[in-house]
Amino acid sequence: MRLALLLCLVLGTAAVAGAGAPVESECTGCHTSRRVEPQSRFPTGLGRWNDSQCYGCHAELNEVAALSAKGVRDRRYFAVPVRDEKLARMATSPLAYMNAPESLEPVEGGVPRVSWTRLADFLKRPASLSPAQGSRAPRMMAYPALNARELKAVARLLGVKPPARPEASVRLSDVERRQAEALWMARCVTCHGGPSPVSGRSDVALGLYTAEWLQAYASGKASSPRGARTMPVVPLSPQEAGLLHRLFGEKRVEAERELDARVSRLKLEDSAARGPVPPTLVSYLWGPFFRDATCVHCHATSPRAIAAFTADAEGLKAYLRRKSGTEFWRRLESRALEAEHGLVAAQPGMPMAGVELPRELRSLIARWVLEGCKDPQGQSWCQR
Repeated sequence: MRLALLLCLVLGTAAVAGAGAPVESECTGCHTSRRVEPQSRFPTGLGRWNDSQCYGCHAELNEVAALSAKGVRDRRYFAVPVRDEKLARMATSPLAYMNAPESLEPVEGGVPRVSWTRLADFLKRPASLSPAQGSRAPRMMAYPALNARELKAVARLLGVKPPARPEASVRLSDVERRQAEALWMARCVTCHGGPSPVSGRSDVALGLYTAEWLQAYASGKASSPRGARTMPVVPLSPQEAGLLHRLFGEKRVEAERELDARVSRLKLEDSAARGPVPPTLVSYLWGPFFRDATCVHCHATSPRAIAAFTADAEGLKAYLRRKSGTEFWRRLESRALEAEHGLVAAQPGMPMAGVELPRELRSLIARWVLEGCKDPQGQSWCQR
């Protein structure tokens, strides 16, 4: 709400880490039963929390919001760092992470669900899991620098096992591609296709699952770890599921290339707002922006995020000197493209795991960069 009000003001003026390694720790905090366990106690939290505690923190805030909506003032209400109007919205639109399934694999002996060979692709560049506030921006943290050791640790933590025999990596022949596309159009596209998939899982996102799981779940022979099922039974033979699995893998490669090509073509001048940057925006970018754009959510609390960028005026100066104003803008603009594709770019956009910033604000930031990234005192901090 505050961000929207600031945009109105600016546009008017312008006339316009837990257990184990860091990655494993973060997965522990969302996809295991330990996500509701306090990892430790801190005097204030700022600069001391880690990503494994996101789920627990959001769960508690949502709980306070739900109680508040019922007229119950929980004693934690006075410590909730959001305004009453935001708290009211949270009662019907809970904060992120709440949809993360506690378990990703079925009980022992069930059909393997997550593909061992596709897990790394998904962790490095998550695909959309569910639309959020009208956006397809993937709602999961990305790990572009994931290494083999971390991948094995995460797979072990989540119960993802290597296949009994290697998965086929042979490209679909022209005939097989036509067969797979026909299956997609006839059995899947109604719910999983289009700019806003009804199911929330696009063809690229479906590539995370094994062919065995696609066949068993679609045919009604397996249950999701969540338990609830909204998908109708769609009979698939093992051969058909295998074709779809390979098709989804190829579609990911194609989608990655298309998205990265669009990111590479981004031009500051093409996106910049016309006219000079209003003073209100300059003051905003060096202050309230860090909170309104949710930068502080990670870049003032998470050691992993702080290492890249500290969400305050001094951190912004350091980033602009070390990187560039264009890079700052590009990461924000890339997030909008990620939302269109439902896929994270090779260099993730910002805010990661959040909704893209409004186009008007991004265009004003582009103009600010073109004018030298000036601070409220008029000093420039970048050469674009």
